[in-house]
Amino acid sequence: MPPGLKRYQQAGELHFITFSCYRRLALLGSPPARRIFEQTLERVRRWYDLGVFGYVVMPEHVHLLVSEPEHGSLAVAIQMLKQIEAQKLRPTLSPKEGDKGGAPQSTRRPRQ
Repeated sequence: MPPGLKRYQQAGELHFITFSCYRRLALLGSPPARRIFEQTLERVRRWYDLGVFGYVVMPEHVHLLVSEPEHGSLAVAIQMLKQIEAQKLRPTLSPKEGDKGGAPQSTRRPRQ
């Protein structure tokens, strides 16, 4: 997390969250991919007792308006949503779009 940035969780407020697909690929551009996302969102909503007040699924990113979960932290709930979705969508990637099976490699240079 960047220095000076504050997170306001466990404050009982709604949170507007935006996240992008891997390398901003249009992984959510098809109706089946969006359906998978909606099913995964519902699954996570039930697990964490998360209030979903609105969402927008764009081809390469998602916007969510959610409450804080009754069980666990918001960060963990979103992490689960993203991980499950990635696992389900990964088989749909063509070799051109995704890497060859490994985790994304960092392009940052190590600090000296």
